[in-house]
Amino acid sequence: MIRALLSTISFVAATIAGSLGALVAGVIDKSGDMVLVLARLWSRVILGVPGVKLNVTMRARLEPGRPYIFMPNHASMVDIWAVFVAIPASFRFIAKKQLSRIPLFGWAMAAGRFIFIDRQNALAARRSMDEAARRIRSGQSVVIFPEGTRTRTGRLGPFKKGGFHLAIDSGVAIVPVAIRGSHAVMPPGSPLIRAGTVTIEVDDPIPTDGLDTTERDALIQKVRGRIAAMLGEPPESAAAVAQ
Repeated sequence: MIRALLSTISFVAATIAGSLGALVAGVIDKSGDMVLVLARLWSRVILGVPGVKLNVTMRARLEPGRPYIFMPNHASMVDIWAVFVAIPASFRFIAKKQLSRIPLFGWAMAAGRFIFIDRQNALAARRSMDEAARRIRSGQSVVIFPEGTRTRTGRLGPFKKGGFHLAIDSGVAIVPVAIRGSHAVMPPGSPLIRAGTVTIEVDDPIPTDGLDTTERDALIQKVRGRIAAMLGEPPESAAAVAQ
């Protein structure tokens, strides 16, 4: 009970302090890289206080300075903090636009030059994806959850197509990422983070250069199959693509 209370207090305090720091950093550093450094520190505090341990296996041979699209499964809010800590590359999340409206936190994400997608507006979403593709081609890695939202069961859900259009349009390799244990540490709907271990595996990149939209579904199957294998789940190819 005491640890849960300390976890809640540290979460609120670290989020407020980190958001304010990010707003200042965003003025000093227009690239957003300083905000990313703060986000990693913020994540370590949020995971460390309740006793969440991260075990990271990095199989990916990432080339310094080369952009990638990292695609993790998404079973818990903990995934976001785990990704900040585990992935050493400079990246930006592609996040739903609603997050940008949260006072301080949303402003901090904007200061860090994170990319917001309006899923309710197809034209705006397309423009956001075009901006993401431009940023990637200029050398910026991104992280996108291919399921689009957190799974309620803890099992891998179907993948949405947008991130794969982005990968094909930009010609950048996809890095499959598997996160295990986050659902148990903080199930959807729970306000508390429990002590536990979260395991992250970062697999080898899957090239997309030279692919076209006719090969999109096969690419989805391949990425999802890699993540499912790391999670110890069957590929369930028939349900791989969200309609």
